[in-house]
Amino acid sequence: MSRCFLLILFAVACAIPTLAQGGGVAGTWDVTLNSPQGTFNMQFNLKQDGEKVSGVVKSQRGERPLEGTVKGKDVTIKWTTKYEDNDLPITLTGALDGSTMKGSADFGGFAQGDFSAKRAADSAAPAPGSPAPAAAPADKTDVSGAWAFQVETPAGSGTPTFTFKQEGEKLIGQYKGAFGEAPLTGTVKGNKIDFTIKVKAQDQDTTINYTGTVEKDGTMKGTVSVADLGSGTWTAKRQ
Repeated sequence: MSRCFLLILFAVACAIPTLAQGGGVAGTWDVTLNSPQGTFNMQFNLKQDGEKVSGVVKSQRGERPLEGTVKGKDVTIKWTTKYEDNDLPITLTGALDGSTMKGSADFGGFAQGDFSAKRAADSAAPAPGSPAPAAAPADKTDVSGAWAFQVETPAGSGTPTFTFKQEGEKLIGQYKGAFGEAPLTGTVKGNKIDFTIKVKAQDQDTTINYTGTVEKDGTMKGTVSVADLGSGTWTAKRQ
Protein backbone atom coordinates (compact mmCIF):
# COMPACT_ATOMS: atom_id res chain seq x y z
CA MET A 1 0.00 0.00 0.00
CA SER A 2 2.73 2.44 0.98
CA ARG A 3 4.69 1.51 -2.14
CA CYS A 4 1.71 2.32 -4.41
CA PHE A 5 1.27 5.63 -2.61
CA LEU A 6 4.93 6.52 -3.21
CA LEU A 7 4.62 5.66 -6.90
CA ILE A 8 1.60 7.94 -7.24
CA LEU A 9 3.47 10.78 -5.53
CA PHE A 10 6.43 10.25 -7.85
CA ALA A 11 4.21 10.36 -10.95
CA VAL A 12 2.50 13.58 -9.79
CA ALA A 13 5.84 15.20 -8.96
CA CYS A 14 7.13 14.42 -12.46
CA ALA A 15 3.97 15.71 -14.15
CA ILE A 16 3.90 19.10 -12.44
CA PRO A 17 7.15 20.50 -13.87
CA THR A 18 6.25 19.14 -17.30
CA LEU A 19 2.97 21.05 -17.32
CA ALA A 20 4.58 24.19 -15.99
CA GLN A 21 7.31 23.99 -18.59
CA GLY A 22 4.93 23.95 -21.54
CA GLY A 23 3.39 27.38 -20.84
CA GLY A 24 1.35 27.31 -24.06
CA VAL A 25 1.51 29.36 -27.25
CA ALA A 26 -2.20 29.88 -27.90
CA GLY A 27 -3.03 33.51 -28.62
CA THR A 28 -1.87 36.41 -30.78
CA TRP A 29 1.84 37.11 -31.32
CA ASP A 30 3.63 40.06 -32.92
CA VAL A 31 6.52 38.61 -34.91
CA THR A 32 9.69 40.07 -36.41
CA LEU A 33 11.25 37.85 -39.09
CA ASN A 34 14.78 38.58 -40.33
CA SER A 35 15.70 37.15 -43.74
CA PRO A 36 18.35 37.81 -46.43
CA GLN A 37 15.67 39.92 -48.16
CA GLY A 38 15.17 42.14 -45.10
CA THR A 39 13.09 42.39 -41.95
CA PHE A 40 9.35 41.67 -41.97
CA ASN A 41 6.71 42.34 -39.34
CA MET A 42 3.80 39.91 -39.15
CA GLN A 43 1.32 38.43 -36.71
CA PHE A 44 0.58 34.86 -35.65
CA ASN A 45 -2.84 33.76 -34.36
CA LEU A 46 -2.10 30.42 -32.73
CA LYS A 47 -4.21 27.56 -31.35
CA GLN A 48 -2.76 24.71 -29.32
CA ASP A 49 -4.14 21.20 -28.84
CA GLY A 50 -1.69 19.21 -26.75
CA GLU A 51 1.61 19.39 -28.61
CA LYS A 52 -0.09 20.33 -31.90
CA VAL A 53 -0.16 23.96 -33.06
CA SER A 54 -2.37 25.45 -35.80
CA GLY A 55 -3.43 28.93 -36.85
CA VAL A 56 -2.71 31.68 -39.38
CA VAL A 57 0.13 34.06 -40.17
CA LYS A 58 -0.93 37.57 -41.18
CA SER A 59 1.13 40.05 -43.19
CA GLN A 60 0.44 42.88 -45.62
CA ARG A 61 0.03 40.23 -48.33
CA GLY A 62 -2.83 38.54 -46.52
CA GLU A 63 -3.20 35.39 -44.44
CA ARG A 64 -1.64 31.94 -44.69
CA PRO A 65 -2.40 28.80 -42.66
CA LEU A 66 0.37 27.51 -40.40
CA GLU A 67 1.04 24.41 -38.33
CA GLY A 68 3.62 23.28 -35.83
CA THR A 69 4.42 21.68 -32.51
CA VAL A 70 5.21 22.64 -28.93
CA LYS A 71 7.28 20.22 -26.86
CA GLY A 72 8.12 21.71 -23.50
CA LYS A 73 9.74 25.02 -24.42
CA ASP A 74 10.70 23.92 -27.94
CA VAL A 75 8.49 25.46 -30.65
CA THR A 76 8.35 24.68 -34.37
CA ILE A 77 6.10 26.66 -36.74
CA LYS A 78 5.76 26.09 -40.50
CA TRP A 79 3.90 27.75 -43.36
CA THR A 80 4.27 28.28 -47.11
CA THR A 81 4.39 31.63 -48.89
CA LYS A 82 4.75 32.74 -52.51
CA TYR A 83 8.15 33.96 -53.74
CA GLU A 84 8.58 34.78 -57.45
CA ASP A 85 5.49 32.66 -58.26
CA ASN A 86 6.94 29.62 -56.43
CA ASP A 87 5.92 28.04 -53.13
CA LEU A 88 8.52 28.78 -50.45
CA PRO A 89 8.24 26.80 -47.18
CA ILE A 90 9.29 28.72 -44.08
CA THR A 91 10.17 26.91 -40.86
CA LEU A 92 10.75 28.62 -37.52
CA THR A 93 12.50 26.71 -34.74
CA GLY A 94 12.83 28.37 -31.38
CA ALA A 95 12.21 28.45 -27.66
CA LEU A 96 9.23 29.73 -25.68
CA ASP A 97 10.07 31.95 -22.70
CA GLY A 98 6.86 33.13 -21.05
CA SER A 99 5.44 35.86 -23.29
CA THR A 100 8.31 35.81 -25.80
CA MET A 101 9.74 33.44 -28.39
CA LYS A 102 12.90 33.55 -30.45
CA GLY A 103 14.99 31.27 -32.63
CA SER A 104 16.11 30.48 -36.16
CA ALA A 105 14.31 30.60 -39.51
CA ASP A 106 14.82 28.39 -42.54
CA PHE A 107 13.63 29.51 -45.99
CA GLY A 108 13.11 26.28 -47.93
CA GLY A 109 16.72 25.23 -47.37
CA PHE A 110 17.94 28.11 -49.57
CA ALA A 111 18.58 30.69 -46.87
CA GLN A 112 18.70 31.14 -43.11
CA GLY A 113 17.52 33.87 -40.74
CA ASP A 114 16.07 34.37 -37.30
CA PHE A 115 12.89 35.53 -35.59
CA SER A 116 11.56 36.98 -32.37
CA ALA A 117 7.98 37.21 -31.14
CA LYS A 118 6.03 38.77 -28.29
CA ARG A 119 2.46 38.24 -27.21
CA ALA A 120 0.29 41.05 -28.53
CA ALA A 121 -0.90 43.54 -25.88
CA ASP A 122 1.01 41.56 -23.27
CA SER A 123 0.30 42.99 -19.82
CA ALA A 124 -0.41 41.76 -16.34
CA ALA A 125 -4.04 41.61 -15.25
CA PRO A 126 -4.96 44.20 -12.56
CA ALA A 127 -5.61 42.98 -9.05
CA PRO A 128 -9.30 42.49 -8.14
CA GLY A 129 -10.84 45.74 -6.95
CA SER A 130 -8.00 47.91 -8.25
CA PRO A 131 -8.97 51.04 -10.22
CA ALA A 132 -8.65 50.99 -14.00
CA PRO A 133 -5.41 52.61 -15.19
CA ALA A 134 -5.66 56.09 -16.66
CA ALA A 135 -5.32 56.39 -20.41
CA ALA A 136 -1.79 57.16 -21.50
CA PRO A 137 -1.15 60.42 -23.33
CA ALA A 138 -0.14 58.38 -26.41
CA ASP A 139 -3.77 57.25 -26.73
CA LYS A 140 -4.60 60.79 -27.94
CA THR A 141 -2.07 60.72 -30.77
CA ASP A 142 -3.34 62.49 -33.89
CA VAL A 143 -1.16 62.46 -37.01
CA SER A 144 -3.58 64.41 -39.23
CA GLY A 145 -1.74 66.74 -41.61
CA ALA A 146 1.14 66.72 -44.07
CA TRP A 147 4.38 64.84 -43.30
CA ALA A 148 7.75 64.78 -45.03
CA PHE A 149 9.33 61.29 -45.05
CA GLN A 150 12.92 60.15 -45.47
CA VAL A 151 13.02 56.50 -46.62
CA GLU A 152 16.20 54.38 -46.75
CA THR A 153 16.28 50.96 -48.47
CA PRO A 154 19.04 48.74 -49.93
CA ALA A 155 17.82 49.86 -53.38
CA GLY A 156 18.19 53.57 -52.56
CA SER A 157 16.53 56.44 -50.69
CA GLY A 158 13.44 58.56 -51.24
CA THR A 159 11.62 61.59 -49.86
CA PRO A 160 7.87 61.01 -50.32
CA THR A 161 5.20 63.13 -48.66
CA PHE A 162 2.07 61.83 -46.95
CA THR A 163 -1.09 63.69 -46.03
CA PHE A 164 -2.98 61.94 -43.23
CA LYS A 165 -6.54 62.24 -41.97
CA GLN A 166 -7.17 60.45 -38.68
CA GLU A 167 -10.59 59.64 -37.21
CA GLY A 168 -10.20 57.71 -33.96
CA GLU A 169 -7.95 54.77 -34.80
CA LYS A 170 -8.81 54.89 -38.53
CA LEU A 171 -6.27 56.46 -40.87
CA ILE A 172 -6.73 57.52 -44.49
CA GLY A 173 -4.78 59.88 -46.71
CA GLN A 174 -2.65 60.37 -49.81
CA TYR A 175 0.90 59.44 -50.87
CA LYS A 176 3.00 61.50 -53.29
CA GLY A 177 6.46 60.44 -54.39
CA ALA A 178 8.59 58.57 -56.92
CA PHE A 179 5.70 56.19 -57.73
CA GLY A 180 3.26 59.03 -58.41
CA GLU A 181 0.24 59.44 -56.15
CA ALA A 182 -1.87 56.86 -54.33
CA PRO A 183 -4.40 56.66 -51.49
CA LEU A 184 -3.44 55.09 -48.19
CA THR A 185 -5.32 53.27 -45.45
CA GLY A 186 -4.20 52.25 -41.99
CA THR A 187 -4.55 52.62 -38.25
CA VAL A 188 -3.13 54.58 -35.33
CA LYS A 189 -3.34 52.73 -32.02
CA GLY A 190 -1.76 54.56 -29.12
CA ASN A 191 1.59 55.66 -30.53
CA LYS A 192 1.69 52.81 -33.09
CA ILE A 193 1.07 53.67 -36.74
CA ASP A 194 0.51 51.18 -39.58
CA PHE A 195 -0.56 52.04 -43.12
CA THR A 196 -0.43 50.64 -46.65
CA ILE A 197 -0.32 52.05 -50.17
CA LYS A 198 -0.60 50.31 -53.54
CA VAL A 199 1.45 51.74 -56.40
CA LYS A 200 2.68 50.82 -59.89
CA ALA A 201 6.34 49.73 -59.96
CA GLN A 202 7.80 48.50 -63.26
CA ASP A 203 4.25 48.10 -64.60
CA GLN A 204 3.29 45.84 -61.69
CA ASP A 205 0.93 46.49 -58.80
CA THR A 206 3.07 46.72 -55.67
CA THR A 207 1.97 46.92 -52.04
CA ILE A 208 4.11 48.99 -49.65
CA ASN A 209 3.52 48.76 -45.90
CA TYR A 210 4.76 51.26 -43.31
CA THR A 211 4.84 50.47 -39.58
CA GLY A 212 6.29 52.60 -36.83
CA THR A 213 5.81 54.80 -33.81
CA VAL A 214 4.88 58.41 -33.16
CA GLU A 215 7.58 59.88 -30.93
CA LYS A 216 7.09 62.31 -28.04
CA ASP A 217 8.92 65.06 -29.95
CA GLY A 218 6.29 64.96 -32.71
CA THR A 219 8.36 62.96 -35.21
CA MET A 220 7.74 59.42 -36.48
CA LYS A 221 10.01 56.52 -37.39
CA GLY A 222 9.72 52.86 -38.33
CA THR A 223 10.22 50.21 -41.01
CA VAL A 224 8.88 49.86 -44.55
CA SER A 225 8.44 46.61 -46.48
CA VAL A 226 7.71 46.14 -50.17
CA ALA A 227 5.54 43.11 -50.99
CA ASP A 228 7.52 40.87 -48.60
CA LEU A 229 10.56 41.16 -50.91
CA GLY A 230 12.56 43.94 -49.30
CA SER A 231 12.55 46.35 -46.40
CA GLY A 232 14.07 49.54 -45.09
CA THR A 233 13.65 52.29 -42.52
CA TRP A 234 11.92 55.65 -42.45
CA THR A 235 11.68 58.84 -40.43
CA ALA A 236 9.09 61.62 -40.75
CA LYS A 237 8.47 65.23 -39.67
CA ARG A 238 5.40 67.40 -39.96
CA GLN A 239 5.56 69.93 -42.77
